[in-house]
Amino acid sequence: MRVKTPEAKRKKSPKKSSRLFQAKLKLPNDPNSGLTTCIECQMTYSSNSSKDILEHNRYHDLHTNGKKWFHGWGTILMNFENNNAFITPPSTSSSDCENGTTRRIYNEYIAAISPEKPIEVKHMIELMNAVNRDLSAPADNEFWSEAGSKNQGRAFIYVKNGRAVGAITIEYIKETDSKGRWMRLSNRNLVPKVVAKVKLGISRIWVCKSQRRNGLATRLLECARTHSIIGNQVARWEMAWSQPSESGSLLARKYNSVKHKSGELLVPCYI
Repeated sequence: MRVKTPEAKRKKSPKKSSRLFQAKLKLPNDPNSGLTTCIECQMTYSSNSSKDILEHNRYHDLHTNGKKWFHGWGTILMNFENNNAFITPPSTSSSDCENGTTRRIYNEYIAAISPEKPIEVKHMIELMNAVNRDLSAPADNEFWSEAGSKNQGRAFIYVKNGRAVGAITIEYIKETDSKGRWMRLSNRNLVPKVVAKVKLGISRIWVCKSQRRNGLATRLLECARTHSIIGNQVARWEMAWSQPSESGSLLARKYNSVKHKSGELLVPCYI
């Protein structure tokens, strides 16, 4: 049996060194942090990282000028010459190639994305990912990108000089779903206990910065209104908005607001 002596009792284990570490919080635009926020595209990135710089350059270019777009992607529905709109007979690059013909290249047009063509869906989703980031909105691509019976919407792209400069995604709304509502523009509150009879939901609408205030958003809305449901051109008030932003509310006011007998302006929305 081992007995501890008083000396042994007095011995203490070596005291651990308690070193203190100072945490530093990196804030955007702090010259010592390396983080900066672009005043144009609002992206925050590290100016000390070549990877971050490259990512910012790509996003900034897309945000400002749109995404580079191959003329064979999408089925052209409307083209614009001398600032006039023309309905284009639907044709696809694949059918043109099979017939041995070359599809006419337009400088400015709106095309529909085909869910059956993975290459079109892939590039549209890449664009919509950036659009959702620009709008601070969650990713929501399934309803238009699924082929066959799962498809619940449409996606349209506005192309100008080889770049996708605008986009809109539309969700089909069944009357039995009772998703339609009326929203007061003055305070963005929904009118209680009133269901709006709507057929199309405007999930996302976007135009790159350099092309804004040129009427592209209205052209996208008109194309979607005419071509979303084959053989059925819906009324403007049958197109509902999904939580419109401040700029979206201005567009909604101009495009399809209605004046209530009380004098209040209302726009159709869906939940």
